[in-house]
Amino acid sequence: MSDTTEPSSNASGPRWVVIVGSVLVVVVAAVAAFVVFSGDDDDDDTTTTTTIASETTTPDTTAAPTTEAPTTTESPATTEAPTTTEPPATTEAPTTTVAPVDLEFTMADIDDGGQVPVEFSCDGENTPPIVTIVARPEGTAELAFIVDDPDAPTDDPFVHWVVYGIPGDTAEFTDGEDGLTYGVNDANLEEWFGPCPPPGDGPHEYVFTLFALDQKLVLDAGLDGRELAEAIAGAVIAEAEVTASYERAS
Repeated sequence: MSDTTEPSSNASGPRWVVIVGSVLVVVVAAVAAFVVFSGDDDDDDTTTTTTIASETTTPDTTAAPTTEAPTTTESPATTEAPTTTEPPATTEAPTTTVAPVDLEFTMADIDDGGQVPVEFSCDGENTPPIVTIVARPEGTAELAFIVDDPDAPTDDPFVHWVVYGIPGDTAEFTDGEDGLTYGVNDANLEEWFGPCPPPGDGPHEYVFTLFALDQKLVLDAGLDGRELAEAIAGAVIAEAEVTASYERAS
C-alpha cells in the first residue's frame, strides 16, 4: 500500500511547480504590458501638452499688429512746412511802398503850361488868382506862395506876389484875406501885381510856386520874395509849381 501512494505524491509535485511558474509568467507579462501602456499614455499626454502649449503660445508670439507702426509714423503732422514758410506774410510790398502824398494846387482859369488870361494882367483888371490846395504831404504845418517872372530883363526874377503865414490846412486863398501875411513884390506893393512884361518882348513864363512847411514860422511882415525864400528854406518839405505864359503886344 505504501508503494502505491508514494509514486502518486511524487508524480503531482512537478506538475504544481509548472502551474505556479505559468501563473507567474502571466502576471509578469501583464505587469510589463501595463507599464508599457502607461509609458505610451504619458508620452501621448506630454506630446499633446507640448503641442497645445505651442499652439497657444504661437498666437501670442505672432501678434505683430501690437507694433502699430502707422500710429508712430504720423510724419505729415510733424512736417507742416507751409506753416513755417509763409513768405507772402512778410513781404507786403504794396503796404510798405505807398508813395507819400505830393503837394498839389490849381488856380481858376490858369492851367499849367497854358496862358495867363488878360484879366489877371496889368492890361486887364489885375485880378488876383484863387489858389486851391488839392493835396499836401503829411506834417504840413504852414504854406507859403511866391509868383515870379524869370524872363524879366532884371538880374533876378521879377517877383509879382508874396504870401506867407498860410495855415497848413487851408483849402484855398487869394489876395487881401485876413490872417495871411503879404510880402512886398518888385513893384513895391504888398498885394498881387499881374503879368506886365515889356511890350514886344515876347512871351514870359510866370512861375507860381507853393511851399509846404513842417513848422509854423514867426516871420516879420513885409518880406520880399528872396527874403521869404531864404527864411523858409530849412522848413520846406515839399514844393509844387504851375507855369503859364503871358505876352504883351508891341
